[in-house]
Amino acid sequence: MNFRHFTHAVIFSMLLPFLFISVDARFAKNEYPGQRSVIWDVKEKPDIDTLVVIEQAYLQTDRTYYYPGDDIWFKAYLMDAGERLLSGHSKNLHVDLISHSRGIVASRTVRLEDGLGNGDIRLSDSLASGKYIIRAYTNYMRNFGDQRFFSKEIYIIGSDKVKEEASNEAEYFKTGIHLSFFPEGGSLVENVPSVVSFKAVDDQGKGCDVHGGVYSSKGDLVTYFKSEHLGMGSFTLRPRAGLKYYAVFREADSMDYRADLPHSFPEGLTLGTTMDNDGNLVVTVRRNPRRFHSDSDQDLLLRFTSRNEVLKTVLCKIKSPDTYFVIPVDDLPEGIIVLTLMSLDEVPQAERLVFISKQAPAGIHIRTDKPVYDRRDPVTVNLSLPVDSADEVNGNISVAIADKDLMEGAVPNQSNIASWFLLESDVRGTIEDPSYYFDPSNSGRLRDLDLLLRTQGWRDFAWKYNGNYFPPEDGFTVSGRLREFFSDKPIENSRVSFAIFGGDNFLLTTLPADPSGRFRLSGIDFSGEGRLIVTGIGKKGRLQGLLTIDSATYIPPEAPEIRDGLKVVENRVNKMRTWYEISESVKRQYRLSDTVKLGEIKIIAERPRDPQADKVGRSRQMYGHPDNEVIITEEMDSYPNLVEILRGHVAGLIVTGSYPDYHIYIRGAGSVNSQRPPLVLVDGGKTSFEELVTMPVSAIDRIDVLKSVSSSGIFGMDAAGGAINLITRAGGWGYIPAEYSRNLRFSGYNVPRIFYSPQHPAGSDPQYGPDLRCTLFWKPDVILKGNDQQILNFYNGDKPATYRISAEGITSSGIPVTGSTEYIVR
Repeated sequence: MNFRHFTHAVIFSMLLPFLFISVDARFAKNEYPGQRSVIWDVKEKPDIDTLVVIEQAYLQTDRTYYYPGDDIWFKAYLMDAGERLLSGHSKNLHVDLISHSRGIVASRTVRLEDGLGNGDIRLSDSLASGKYIIRAYTNYMRNFGDQRFFSKEIYIIGSDKVKEEASNEAEYFKTGIHLSFFPEGGSLVENVPSVVSFKAVDDQGKGCDVHGGVYSSKGDLVTYFKSEHLGMGSFTLRPRAGLKYYAVFREADSMDYRADLPHSFPEGLTLGTTMDNDGNLVVTVRRNPRRFHSDSDQDLLLRFTSRNEVLKTVLCKIKSPDTYFVIPVDDLPEGIIVLTLMSLDEVPQAERLVFISKQAPAGIHIRTDKPVYDRRDPVTVNLSLPVDSADEVNGNISVAIADKDLMEGAVPNQSNIASWFLLESDVRGTIEDPSYYFDPSNSGRLRDLDLLLRTQGWRDFAWKYNGNYFPPEDGFTVSGRLREFFSDKPIENSRVSFAIFGGDNFLLTTLPADPSGRFRLSGIDFSGEGRLIVTGIGKKGRLQGLLTIDSATYIPPEAPEIRDGLKVVENRVNKMRTWYEISESVKRQYRLSDTVKLGEIKIIAERPRDPQADKVGRSRQMYGHPDNEVIITEEMDSYPNLVEILRGHVAGLIVTGSYPDYHIYIRGAGSVNSQRPPLVLVDGGKTSFEELVTMPVSAIDRIDVLKSVSSSGIFGMDAAGGAINLITRAGGWGYIPAEYSRNLRFSGYNVPRIFYSPQHPAGSDPQYGPDLRCTLFWKPDVILKGNDQQILNFYNGDKPATYRISAEGITSSGIPVTGSTEYIVR
């Protein structure tokens, strides 16, 4: 099987059926209530063409169930829904952990590189038990509401009592079963046979099997029906003029229920497709006789598009109530094809999605060196793509290995990367057992997916906008305004200096303000936590004005509501809670965490570390000890700038001129070139001379002066006149007593930690450091090339259990691939 032959077959092979669109004059005006039809209004195209890219996000987490204090490890994927390829459209992915009270417990901004990223969230030890939601989205997705957001339920099991969902039997039998009907064309049309799909659910929204009959308003039995999968099924109905229809149905051992079918309309048109025995596409346009006699011999256009590209357009003459067109598909590409039935002036009348498929989906092959292990045994895992996928460039996958009980969802066939990208993110409502439709071992999956799409349908293509436009993010943005202090007037020819410091990161730059005093710095690439200093610079380079910042933090969308409780079996919750209490007792005894376990290193004592001393050491790594050092004291805060502090404090350093036109030279026997200005550094990184004037004094801990070739020579000819290194304060910098400057906390990209998997040499004793990890292995960046094999090695812990190896990812052709296997630790 050649991957290129089914690149998008794998993606959409399950999406063959689509809601047929019933079209007539009233339909065009959207006068049919409650329909699930796709409607375009070509007169209301948004000013900003956000349909160029439709983004979809997915997170693979290492588990579904966690304990307080655990780590959530995740891999992020961002796809272009139109191209079905990894997308570089947005660089920022926002990941939120949301509690039952709709509060955001933790947030991460993940840096995406070509649509891929990874990160982690450390759970608080005091986190309450219950259901949580982890969601992922880009700023750009907010243009379409939350319908493209990724969302996954996770569960926290602690020693406190978990509120569990109950079926509430009394209420269940009081309100009964809910049965919904979905006619083939969005509506029933008189004297036109239609396939009517249905879905039966209980009060918990779960599908339930039903059977029954359809009756006319005269009381005549018209047809029988029976559900086929998760409460879904279909039957054929040809409605008669003047009659209404209803269904009487029941579960296997329940009472009878009644549900009315949608009413029928006197006129209408439907579009359908099938594949004949020769592999040709058969397109059917049906109209009732009343409509046919009113506009017979009507010409329509049938357009074929793929990935927003028009493939061909054919002229169709409608000459009978049932008109069939046979379309060869040899010249059509494999994958999803959109058929649009249009009038001659290209106004859409109906649309149908079809799929040209020849191959079946494939998964990741996973094999362990043996099926059963002892505790602390080494494990070898072999990963590969299918053998005949050698021409595939690569697959980027993530691998999680954890206790099976903590990986399984509340229901079987939980979401995976294939079901989310290919189904869940495009279909209304919650989908039961989504991965069932993507498991080739399920022989009826395509038929059952047909029922799913007929009932829950495809999303509306008429995107809704709330008046705000959310642009794609390429880093972080800081914006604001600089104006005169005593009036609302902008400062002529003003500039704004930006400084961001934190850990080993720093950013220094200056931008001009616009004529109204507005400024905006976009595309900031910064990781971790830091401090942001923004300073206004007015006429002749003077620090002046009143500076305001719009916002230096991201404002997330409203958190969704979370339904109470956990859909888990009572004995499963008790088992998890018991293990948590035992493991917490052991962790307290040995001072352990969930991910990184002590035992390989014996710590006798740990000396408290001075953050400022660490920062000074890192800043001096390039040159060692400076020739001169000026330590900034509280008394120096009264100096207007750093240049004035240097004046007279360092022998051989000459300062001439006055604010803002300073000139600095370093002279002495060891200097290279006393006629050149010195190189200016901040925390060891090169910056502009201007920072000596604009950098707030309170931000600096000390100033190193490098005079000799031996100390400044490491920086090359840039330091021919020596160097000055400004070492910033490690902690907060306190209050900056100036209205022209702002000092704020700044959060950048999440810095993902490296998952630690300890080694257990033969003979190691668990008594000296038990390994109680629930996640044994996590690797977010495994690359599979063609049919080459990847070998992963790790050690089991001390917890006997069944462990699952779960792999998910995307190939370079945009195909979601998954695989899993299990082994036992006794």
